[in-house]
Amino acid sequence: MRTELQLQKDLLSPPGDTIQETIDTIGMSQAQLADRIGWTKERLNELIKGKIPLTVETAHILEEALGIPASFWVEREKEYQISYGMEYKKSI
Repeated sequence: MRTELQLQKDLLSPPGDTIQETIDTIGMSQAQLADRIGWTKERLNELIKGKIPLTVETAHILEEALGIPASFWVEREKEYQISYGMEYKKSI
């Protein structure tokens, strides 16, 4: 039987998952989005994989490129960091 903590961990995902779902939905590749926002493909992929945090500046860049409010991206990152931080503390 899975514990509540295991289920929460399964649902934990970085904001990059939402970025990837968004660009998939509109038929855009990571390379195209990277070009549109002036990033390298590698840097964008790090964001999508959750290896780098989504900053307020990045949230505004995504708002301009994807039409999704910066406040959504900032809140998504905040919730991820809160959940990730709690998960990390529980694993120590």
